[in-house]
Amino acid sequence: MTSPQDASGRNALRLTLALGVLGVAAAGLAWLATELVMAPSGSERVRLVALFVAIALATVVVGLALYQVTHRALTRRIVLVVLAGPIIVGIATVVGAQSMFISAHDTQFVFILLALGTAMAAAVVTMLTHPLVRDLDRLRRVAEQLGNGELGARAELQRSDEVGELSVALDAMAEQIANANQRRDVAERERAVMLTSLSHDARTPLTAMRVAVEALQDGMAPDPVRYLDSIDHDLKSVEQLIDNIFVLGRLEAGRLEPMIETIDLAAIATYCVLSLQPLADQKQVVIAMSGARQLTAIGDPAEVHRVIQNLIANAVRHSPPDTTVVVDLVHDPYPGMTVFDQGSGFEESFIAQAFDPFTRADPARERSHGGAGLGLAVARGIVETLGGSIWASPGPGGIVGFTLQPAVR
Repeated sequence: MTSPQDASGRNALRLTLALGVLGVAAAGLAWLATELVMAPSGSERVRLVALFVAIALATVVVGLALYQVTHRALTRRIVLVVLAGPIIVGIATVVGAQSMFISAHDTQFVFILLALGTAMAAAVVTMLTHPLVRDLDRLRRVAEQLGNGELGARAELQRSDEVGELSVALDAMAEQIANANQRRDVAERERAVMLTSLSHDARTPLTAMRVAVEALQDGMAPDPVRYLDSIDHDLKSVEQLIDNIFVLGRLEAGRLEPMIETIDLAAIATYCVLSLQPLADQKQVVIAMSGARQLTAIGDPAEVHRVIQNLIANAVRHSPPDTTVVVDLVHDPYPGMTVFDQGSGFEESFIAQAFDPFTRADPARERSHGGAGLGLAVARGIVETLGGSIWASPGPGGIVGFTLQPAVR
């Protein structure tokens, strides 16, 4: 990494070379102009060349001196640069007067004019540069605040020049940093919720399976077949959780590639109802189907099965005992399905977040029902990938539905 001292040394070297080239070029042009205008004699030509070389050397020396004195202070640089011009002109005037061109009286008058002009220039420059230096200091302090984590700091300078553009760029950068920090905080909270949900929803069936296996091993299970059915149900719960995580990852990566074909929504829904009957019996919930007996659409059979399975399972888990979950198949105007349950349903303010991963309308209450908050997120991703739409409606009761593209006849 380059140190500030090394960078300053290289800058000084480049400045020396640039001033040297400028001095030689200016002296050469001045000599050429005097040759064309004045036609000097031999001795005059020597003195002119010496004068021009002296002025060029003085310019190089003054430029380097100004750089060394002012490279750490903008205000000092601006003021001294303004003063450097009259000083160089004054030196050139004195040398020229002593050489042969103007009288001492005229030289004194020129000095008075130079002093007046220099004083006025210094006053004007000071007044003009004060707001600039003040605003640059404001930008520096804002940058320091941002570096210290104060993401609400803004410069908000009202300028139409380059400093104003820098202020706008700095404020825009600060806004982006603040937004990125907010998104990071949201992602961290979502990750915490995800880990909590996944650990709970995996631990519950695993614990139940361990208890059932230990009872079977110890010969303490009064009904081994029922215990094995319970283990099978818990294994399916864990399997569904893992499948949903896998599908959600593919959806977010844009790597879900469905096998599009003509499907029968009614047949797939019937199969899902039969497979979820043990869960419904355990929750003392009835699953009823209504609507069309045959309903064709365009989709991937396995992925549509996953959508319907998630929606019905979600409704069953959130239904009170001795209630009914209705699966209604309709074609108006697109083929689709709506699931109704008699649970607490969705608050209207929660509808917008209902299909986000790991979201719960009431985390404390819904965690007891199981489900990591992935079912609706996976369903939305699949349905939208298939070109359909999915929605939820506020209560009473839970209402979730989706439609797919109709089959081409």
